[in-house]
Amino acid sequence: MSFPRSFRALSLALMLAASASATTSPELLISPTGEVTLAGRPVQLRTPPQVVGDALLLPLRETAALLGRSVQVNGSLIQAGRLVVQTSNRSMTIDGVPYAGALVVTPSGDPLVEARLLAYALDGQLVARPGGGLAVIAVPKDQAPVASPPAPARSPLSSPGPAASAPGRVMAGLPEARFATNKPVYAPGERITYTDFSFDPDGLNLARKWDGLQEAFFTPGEHRVSLTVTNSKGQASAPFTRLIKVQGAPVNTPLSYALRHTPVGSTFQDTRNPAYPALTPVTQSLPSFPLLFSDSPETPSQSGVLYQDRASGRVRVVAYHINRLPRPARLYVLARPRSDAVSVEVLRAGSAGGTRTESVLGQVSVLDFLTGSGSPRQQLSTSGVTALYTSPPLSSGQGATALMDLQIGGEADISVIMLEEGRPLTEETLRALPVLPPDAQHQRGTFPGAVRSLTVRLGASPARLTLGDSVSDTALIGVDATTGAAQRLSGNYGVQYDITVENTVPGNSTVATFVPRGGAYRGGLSVEDGQDRQIIRIPGSGVLTNGDHPMVLWKTSSRSFRLSFVPPGGSFLPVSLVFYPQPGEPGR
Repeated sequence: MSFPRSFRALSLALMLAASASATTSPELLISPTGEVTLAGRPVQLRTPPQVVGDALLLPLRETAALLGRSVQVNGSLIQAGRLVVQTSNRSMTIDGVPYAGALVVTPSGDPLVEARLLAYALDGQLVARPGGGLAVIAVPKDQAPVASPPAPARSPLSSPGPAASAPGRVMAGLPEARFATNKPVYAPGERITYTDFSFDPDGLNLARKWDGLQEAFFTPGEHRVSLTVTNSKGQASAPFTRLIKVQGAPVNTPLSYALRHTPVGSTFQDTRNPAYPALTPVTQSLPSFPLLFSDSPETPSQSGVLYQDRASGRVRVVAYHINRLPRPARLYVLARPRSDAVSVEVLRAGSAGGTRTESVLGQVSVLDFLTGSGSPRQQLSTSGVTALYTSPPLSSGQGATALMDLQIGGEADISVIMLEEGRPLTEETLRALPVLPPDAQHQRGTFPGAVRSLTVRLGASPARLTLGDSVSDTALIGVDATTGAAQRLSGNYGVQYDITVENTVPGNSTVATFVPRGGAYRGGLSVEDGQDRQIIRIPGSGVLTNGDHPMVLWKTSSRSFRLSFVPPGGSFLPVSLVFYPQPGEPGR
């Protein structure tokens, strides 16, 4: 194979410009007739070189391998040194800047690129040899020549100035990535506003992939941010890059920035939060009422009574169970009057049922309880039971949970039962149901203190309040009315914590956060801040698992606000509320 006259002209030009100094580095020599030798030994390339116009094109992967340079392949992206080739849209970048030079991609996906570009990308040299040959020389890293990259073609649409890369040659029909920032220079910790105005010539939807994107940079210097967009046909743009210059005095640390700018419901990193001082809450002596708690046996395998006790006045009932019967069943909360003229008013209720995901049961029922209302007072039938809660049919492995605050006029027996579907809820059926024995891992019983009212006072530094650890937050002590056995409610599941938070430093605002400490967590709480009342889902989606990433619950400049929190079934305890006092108004 012989190369045309244009190759000889290129060889002559390079020979006139080549350095006369000798080198001991191995060279890859391409003769005018197309033979390839490495350090004088013949080499047979799988993909032969080509000449396009005045440019000699070499196979990228084979050439780099022969010169001892590594090549990284990730799908259609191939990187050798400073050069990245995307074979899917036949685009190239050199040092992150789009390059519009000649490129050939073989049917097997092997790219051929200009010899001068490849030599630069591999920190080598392209030298003309006597007789018309061209040599690509691999120069050791510590002897790499100082050279300028081949000038990429620039589009008239490219952003001006050195801070942005040119889009390069745009192939017809391909999307283009574009974005701008609101300033050319930022202080460390200053928020950056990005404006993305990427487009597809056919109006197709675009997926975006950022590289190096941050809302703020905290170290001085230049930071490279790139954007690539892909349309719904799978066609990708060339990367578009800007250099973000950061200099001057810092305006934020990573923590102060996160506290100011992280929205409610989102998380931020703070690995120091477990070491913050523990708050000592003041327990308020406010009226409370008993909690009838049913979670044992948590997974009954037969129909039966799960828990029952006598109740009057204000009472909370919490039931959490998974059906392990081999057939569908329902969970019931029943009331039976112990005398004439007994009434029940449901003050507030929440429930969930029909799922195998236990943490969803707990979260949904708590959120339903915090947002729910009650039902009018009703007289209990003296001839049988009244169902206060009936779950949907539960297939084997599905569960249900119910939280109910009741006001009982008179005295009634409250029962929680699991009954297989198809059996009628009659006196005969109920008399035949056994009281199922508890399991060894969960609790049931009647416990005084369904509501725990606490007040914490904040100083000038971050501090934490731990709930559900059964140490600093003591567990309720009660009794299993079906067996008479003493019970300890580990985690205080179903207890309502009404927490008043007082800021004692004038001029400070407060950022309240939530941290899982025992494992995966899903739940919710309510916030009362003046006239503002909000229900917060924890987390906004998915599950919280990372104790180094607090979730923002609330931001306020009020001197006092209140949180209402109920530990949900299906999630792990303990948890921590971490409070960060901040000077001035909080960021929202």
